[in-house]
Amino acid sequence: MLCFLWVLLSLTALQVEGFSGGGSSIASQCGSMLPGNSFHGSTGQSSSSPYTVTVNQTTYQPGDTIQVTLSGTFTYRGFLLEAHEEGQNKAVGTFSLGSGTGIILVPCNGIAASGVSQSINQPRSSVTVTWTAPSSSSSGNIIVKISLFSPS
Repeated sequence: MLCFLWVLLSLTALQVEGFSGGGSSIASQCGSMLPGNSFHGSTGQSSSSPYTVTVNQTTYQPGDTIQVTLSGTFTYRGFLLEAHEEGQNKAVGTFSLGSGTGIILVPCNGIAASGVSQSINQPRSSVTVTWTAPSSSSSGNIIVKISLFSPS
């Protein structure tokens, strides 16, 4: 079964919440990837995104590993990265850490390492991690989603 991997960068006109500590604090935002309150008091971006999410392959087989990179022309301080089956709001697969410091794995939907976030409030312009596709062949197309906080 050959499935496709899509990339979705979430920068909408919604309220944005960032957690400087990431990890367990941000785990409550898994799935919906929407903010829970107005901690930073920022609004979302409605113009073209200065950030990109790239993957090193756009198709996958069960168990494949795919490099995922979040980069931008401006720095960002907080992010949540997940892979979802198309049309679902539940993380699938697992991540392992790649380049960069101050990033951690987040347990989303009760699945260890199914999300990635920051562990320290440090400006960054790039993060690279590796996503491992579920070993089950029941997953369909996958969308990589990112929600981030970029101070103005």
